Amino acid sequence: MLNRVSILILSLVSASAVKNFLNKYEVLIFDKEDLGEEEPEPTALDLRGTPTHICVCGSNIWYVKTVFENYEIATYFLDMLCASCGNIATAPTLVDRENM
Repeated sequence: MLNRVSILILSLVSASAVKNFLNKYEVLIFDKEDLGEEEPEPTALDLRGTPTHICVCGSNIWYVKTVFENYEIATYFLDMLCASCGNIATAPTLVDRENM
């Protein structure tokens, strides 16, 4: 009997706390589509394989995911996205320069 009473009191307190929280704060629920992040267009070319620094559209500006440490680029992902046309390509590395 004591367990049932304590569960009832705990559930009432929890429900009251949730009600107070929802009355005091606005709760926003959204998904990835609501953030405005656009995926690459499906018409974009997949140019991955041979590292490059210029896209076939002529642009040399890319979106690249990087990791920073102490205000410097520590590492970066090799997949990059052309800022002009959305083509996906492989980022060049220092090893690629030595082979040229």
